Amino acid sequence: MLALILAPLLAACSRGVAVPPSTSSSTPPESTSTAAQSTTPAPASPELLRVAVPFDQPGLGMREDDEYSGIDVAVARYVAQQLGAQRLELLQAIPDQRETLLATGQADLVIATYSMTPERSEQVLFAGPYLVTGQDLLVPRGSKVRSVEHLRGQSVCGAAGSASVKRLVDDHPGLHIVERPTVGECVELLREREVGAVTSDTTILAGYLEADKDERSTLRLAGVDIGRESYGVGMSPDDEELCYRVSEALRTMVSSGEWRKAVRANLPGPEVIGTQSYVDPEVTSCTAPPTSSTTSSTSSASSTSESG
Repeated sequence: MLALILAPLLAACSRGVAVPPSTSSSTPPESTSTAAQSTTPAPASPELLRVAVPFDQPGLGMREDDEYSGIDVAVARYVAQQLGAQRLELLQAIPDQRETLLATGQADLVIATYSMTPERSEQVLFAGPYLVTGQDLLVPRGSKVRSVEHLRGQSVCGAAGSASVKRLVDDHPGLHIVERPTVGECVELLREREVGAVTSDTTILAGYLEADKDERSTLRLAGVDIGRESYGVGMSPDDEELCYRVSEALRTMVSSGEWRKAVRANLPGPEVIGTQSYVDPEVTSCTAPPTSSTTSSTSSASSTSESG
């Protein structure tokens, strides 16, 4: 009953737009994955693959009119291509709704700066990681904040449901934390000086600085090493076959050099976000094919996608 109630509400703020799955005009959508070229029969390719990505995070996931950009979008396109999807539909992923999008069947995959945490792994199956980053603070250029302890007496804004907020709450009790649905809304509060800092992943915060580089930015990264995040591709816990295929797609993206191209094209340089985001990630989850008793999940995902 809860899923039936939530589904219409989420659909209203997660409007999808169909886009070609290929990463370039020279790559045909019907390209098959490495698994499909083996001697074993390939699982059925989904006609429609629905992927939730950010719509408001520069460098990671941005939607401007009908144009999409960012490393999460690049990964979504590449995975869709490798799975042989005929169509890719991008939905908006809001941090505290990502699990619900999967649980209600509105998204087949979530590729949205989705940190692979033990708590989330109880509800979500992850393939990855496909990117590693740190956690930092975005502060006014003239701010004296150089550590988390300097935040005492100030308000810190973070995205509701994010791993960044949870880490501050768990590791630094007593801070005054303001939560908003998206990091972008927090950045606006910071620009209006309604909060003293914004916390999120370094790649996310640096993206907002890059978006302002044509103007004189009034913000800066504090350079505080708060923690480490590993981004994964989230899906339903029952989709073990799909998880294996997505992991294979990610490994192919890295080994082919396409991952490095996507990182360089979308993210600020290592001098801004650190070298860890430029190191080829080692995909460690779903590395072995599931047993025959669990392979029915892919066909289930395909039928779900076709019903749209």
